[in-house]
Amino acid sequence: MEKIMRIGWIGMIMLLCLGCISGIHAQTFDKLWKQVEQAEKKSLPETVIKLTDEIYRKGEMEKNSPQMLKAYMWRMKYRERITPDSFYVSLKGLEEWVKHTDKPMDRAILHSLLAGIYADYAARNQWSLRQQTDIVGVVSADMLNWTANIFVDTIQTHIRKAMSDSVLLLKTSSRTYIPFIELGETSEYYHHDMYHLLASRSIEALLRVQYLDKQKNVKQHISSLYDNMLSAYREKGDEESYVLTSLNFLKWKYESNYSFYPVVDRAAPYVLAEDPYMIDLNKLAADYKTLDICAEVLLAKANLILERQQPLAALQTCEEAIRLYPDYRRINALKNLREEILAPFLSVSTVKTAFPEQEMKIKVSHKNLDGFTIRIYREKKFVSEQHYSVIRPENYQSQDTTFTFKAPGVGKYVMRIVPDVRAKKEIEKEFNVTHFYVLTSELPKEQYEVITLDARTGHPISNAQVTLYNNKDVALQVFTTNEEGKAIFPWKSEYSYLIATKGEDTFMEKKDIRNGFFRSPVMNDTMEKVILLTDRSLYRPGQTVYVKGIAYASKLGTAYVLSDKEYTVSLQDNNNQEVGKRTLRTNEFGSFTTSFTLPLACLNGDFRLITPVGETSIRVEEYTRPTFDITFEKQEGDYHWETKQR
Repeated sequence: MEKIMRIGWIGMIMLLCLGCISGIHAQTFDKLWKQVEQAEKKSLPETVIKLTDEIYRKGEMEKNSPQMLKAYMWRMKYRERITPDSFYVSLKGLEEWVKHTDKPMDRAILHSLLAGIYADYAARNQWSLRQQTDIVGVVSADMLNWTANIFVDTIQTHIRKAMSDSVLLLKTSSRTYIPFIELGETSEYYHHDMYHLLASRSIEALLRVQYLDKQKNVKQHISSLYDNMLSAYREKGDEESYVLTSLNFLKWKYESNYSFYPVVDRAAPYVLAEDPYMIDLNKLAADYKTLDICAEVLLAKANLILERQQPLAALQTCEEAIRLYPDYRRINALKNLREEILAPFLSVSTVKTAFPEQEMKIKVSHKNLDGFTIRIYREKKFVSEQHYSVIRPENYQSQDTTFTFKAPGVGKYVMRIVPDVRAKKEIEKEFNVTHFYVLTSELPKEQYEVITLDARTGHPISNAQVTLYNNKDVALQVFTTNEEGKAIFPWKSEYSYLIATKGEDTFMEKKDIRNGFFRSPVMNDTMEKVILLTDRSLYRPGQTVYVKGIAYASKLGTAYVLSDKEYTVSLQDNNNQEVGKRTLRTNEFGSFTTSFTLPLACLNGDFRLITPVGETSIRVEEYTRPTFDITFEKQEGDYHWETKQR
């Protein structure tokens, strides 16, 4: 287990002190916190520690719990930056504080803080914790010796103590703990009661350690927290809080159970009326239809319907909510969703390299659009254009169509896609037209063979120049093909890719040859591979992708898993931009697990999960604001000669 762990930052901001302290003292606290802010901006951690220690002692003298709590957490954070092991000392200080405080509300907050800190620590160390056998019985005073079950039990104990006095939490306003607590929009919907705040923190802490819970008690604990919240708000008569809590509960209940995810088939639309999640949302909407807060229920319904790929029904739900609750303070969320459903969408993909006069296939996915134009440019000069009409789907679903486009002569071109409706920006990509089609093959005695062919006829191209490059794009050597279009030369490990040219035909794309030949003279080298698996193949923006990786090595027909090995997993969008990254270590079975949250705003298309020795792809589809994109498919496969051509 790692000995040093950083704790997650407790979200707190500097606000004006309110309530029980006098104007002079409030100004003094305010002045001290401004000094802390300045020291933080100047990267002076020791000054921050000194100032927060002063604030803590001042708060202690004045019995000002909010100031003490905020100062303690800031001081803990910056002490850990200078001396990482101070984390354990500060944690012990919180444990002592919660034992000796005579303020019930302080005690509840401290228990909540401790639950969150232990949950963060356990979640960050979950790989090593999973490798250990649970210890039952006497619990060590040193948390470095704790096993997963001890962390889970400790977290649950602190949560139970934090939530024990629901009456106190319900009647205590979070305003009384400014500046330690930040008042946000969600808090306002719950009338700023401490019950919602601590219950939400408790659920978040349990979710972070749910995969460490071998006894499966965490899920039951989360369910009981939601049940208690619903009962409390029902008895209090707080209908807004009850509706919002119900929505959170239903979202967790169904999204945490993969068995509720239907397989959506466009040919046979999913029956929404039979969806258990939808049934519960409909009941909630019917029970509270007279309240403006019911707009949130309809928003949840619309999002669920979109996820089930029925945008027309989702649009109707949005319009119903806008009509029924026009004055609701968050009605713009429904208006924005409606605009997303109505927004034009166009995605075009085609090959990146073609031969002259080739009928290039153009795959189009479109929605809310009547057509588009392809314009071709060479060296910034217009070459040609062609307009394509598409049939606008009446159900607002995206539709796939395939067109053809005749490639121009040899050269390097820019293809610009111009939709019939105005786009915020035009997307353009380069593509090449060349006669070359290159095969490569391994030969005995560390020789390598390249064959240059005409992509249209298959005839050899003689007297072609084959240039080999390293991975830094430096040309290493040039060979000329014979009458049969062949060039044979000794293999060198620094060769990374090649390009064939002849006369004015210099537009062949790089051909990667790093995997086309043994990278050392030993043919029985160990080959390393990571297989990546996801919980689904299709996602919507904003959803969580759960990933499992299995690492193994093979050699001479045998294979074995790779345990305790570190890998980096990168999530890239359909523009090859990295949107997430995780560094992970395999367990004794050669596997690891992680998750990524997809961006809420992104282009539809194929996202890739990539490791240095393996990758997989997922599909992300959503009805976004007007966005137009064109992507190019890679040439399928590399072609080599071994015992046979492929």
